[in-house]
Amino acid sequence: MSLAQNIRKTINYSKKNGYGEAVVAAWERVTAKYYADYNYHAPDQSTLEQQRADQGISDLKFSILVPAYETQSVYMSALIDSCIGQTYGNWELIIADGSASDIVKAVIDQYQDARIRYVRLAGNDGIAENTNRAIELATGDYYGLLDHDDLLTADALYEMAHAVQADRPILAYSDEDKCDESGKHFYDPHFKLDFNLDLLLTNNYICHFMAVRSDILKKLQIRKEFDGSQDYDIILRVVGSLLLKEKENKDAEPAEKAIVHVPKVLYHWRCHENSTADNPQSKMYAYEAGKKALIDFASRMGWKVDVRHNKHLGFYRIEYKNGVLAHRPDLAAVGGFVARHGKVASGIYKGQPLLYAGYMNRMDLYQNTKQLDIRNMAVSKVCQGVYEEVTGQPYVSTLYTENKELPQWMQDLERTAGGEEKLMELGARLCKELTADGARLLLDPVCIRKM
Repeated sequence: MSLAQNIRKTINYSKKNGYGEAVVAAWERVTAKYYADYNYHAPDQSTLEQQRADQGISDLKFSILVPAYETQSVYMSALIDSCIGQTYGNWELIIADGSASDIVKAVIDQYQDARIRYVRLAGNDGIAENTNRAIELATGDYYGLLDHDDLLTADALYEMAHAVQADRPILAYSDEDKCDESGKHFYDPHFKLDFNLDLLLTNNYICHFMAVRSDILKKLQIRKEFDGSQDYDIILRVVGSLLLKEKENKDAEPAEKAIVHVPKVLYHWRCHENSTADNPQSKMYAYEAGKKALIDFASRMGWKVDVRHNKHLGFYRIEYKNGVLAHRPDLAAVGGFVARHGKVASGIYKGQPLLYAGYMNRMDLYQNTKQLDIRNMAVSKVCQGVYEEVTGQPYVSTLYTENKELPQWMQDLERTAGGEEKLMELGARLCKELTADGARLLLDPVCIRKM
C-alpha cells in the first residue's frame, strides 16, 4: 500500500473513530506489517501448460458474469484477456452492458472468441439487475462473479474446477489480493479462512473470487435493494438456507460441507480512486446495504438482534438480545480473550497486543474457533453436562461479562506448579468433546479477562 493510501486511510479512520484510535491503528500498521513483503507469484509456464493439457474435468462449465457500465477500455481489455488466458477452457464470459456510450462495445468488437457473449441493455439498472440479465443468458454449471475492472489469475477456473468437481458444493471461493491501476503490481493479500460462519456475520470475507452453483443462483437471483453488497446478500441467503436445514434436521449437511475454500490467490481486485478497495468512503452506501443484508438474514433466522457498524468500515457487530447462546443452537460455547500484561495469553492470537485489530481486523471480530480458554467461556445448557463430565466440577460460567470471578478450583489449580498448562489441556479436551458432533465454538473478542 502506498504512502498516500496509508495517509488517506488514517484520515478516514480518525474521522470515524477519533484521533486516539487512529494513532493505535497506524502504530499497528507500522509495527505489525502484515504481509508487507508480499509479492504475487503466478504459476510458471510449465505448470500452466500442464493445466491446459489436463482434460479430466472439461465437462464442467463456468459462466463468468460481468455487469459493465462505462468501463474504461484498458480495464475491459485486461478483464477479457484474463479470461482468454485461462488454462481451463470450458467457460463463457457474459458481459451485460448498461452503458449509455459505446465504450464497452468497442472493446468487445475487437475480440473474435465465441465464448464471449455481449448483451447491450436498454439502460443501467444497477449492479444487481444488470447481473440478473447476465444470469438469464448463462448456460454454465457454476456462475462466477467478476467486477468490470478486476482480473482473474490464469489458473483461477482450473483451480475452481478441481475444487468443485467431486462434491459439487453450492459455493466456492478463493483468496485474493489487490493490484494498482496498471494491473501489474500486487499487494494486500487476503488469505482467507475456511468457511467461518461468525466471521462471515461480521464482514463479507468470502468476497472474490466466488462461484455459485447455477441452479442455486438462478433460483435466488440478485436483489437490487442490496446493490453495493449484492454478493454479500447472496452468500447470506445461501448460508441461511443451509443453517435452517441444520436446525430442522440434525442429520442435514452442515454449511461447512457445502461451501468450499480454495486457498490460493485467484483474483486481483483493482484499486483506483473510485474503487471501494482503494477508498472505502467512496461507497458508503455499500456498507449500509451490507448492514441491511445482515438484518434480513437475522430476521429469517428468527434471531432477536441489533446490528451496528464496527469501527472498521465494512465490518459489523451483531448484538444478541439475552445473549448469543439463547438464539444459536449450533453453538456449544462462547468465550473471550484471556490476557496478561496487555497481551493475549492463549489461543490463536497468543502473544498479540490487546490493542491490535489483527490481520484483516480479525482480533476485533466474532469468529468460530477450534478452542476457547476455559477461564473465559460460557457453555450452552445442552452441553453443560459435557463440561461437568470433562472437568469433574459443577458447571459455572467463567465468561467475563457474566462472572467476574473464576471458580475456586480454577484459582487453586492456577497457583500450583504447571497449573496453567493443566487448565489449557483441560480446556482443549473440553472443546474437543463440545465440537465432536459438529457444534461450533464462538470467540467474542469484546469479552476480555485480564489476569
